[in-house]
Amino acid sequence: MTKLIKPKDVTSSVHKRLNRTVVNKDSIEAMTRETDKMVTGTFVNIECPGQPAKIYGKYYKGMEPFCQVLEDDQKVTIPLSVARFINERCKHHKHSYILDDKGNPLKEDKPTPRYKFLVESIAA
Repeated sequence: MTKLIKPKDVTSSVHKRLNRTVVNKDSIEAMTRETDKMVTGTFVNIECPGQPAKIYGKYYKGMEPFCQVLEDDQKVTIPLSVARFINERCKHHKHSYILDDKGNPLKEDKPTPRYKFLVESIAA
């Protein structure tokens, strides 16, 4: 006759609920519809001057997806979360012609911004 094995308590430390609260209250992910105000400013394309840039994204929970093609030196009104994303996170690393031991090009330490959004006023 075989002995039945009873499962142990499932509320062990493995199954603890993770803390889902935002640590940085000033981050883009911590924004809400109430704190995400519209801002007016000028879009500048640093990477390819004179070229338009398509900005698309959903930056915090509950935000409607933002999709817009912004022209260089164009005055627009966009949400603050999108403006912060453009200024803080749209960056790339330049590759250099110096190679490492494996033959891969090295990246520069400082990222180069792709675009800039110059905020002029915050609309309520």
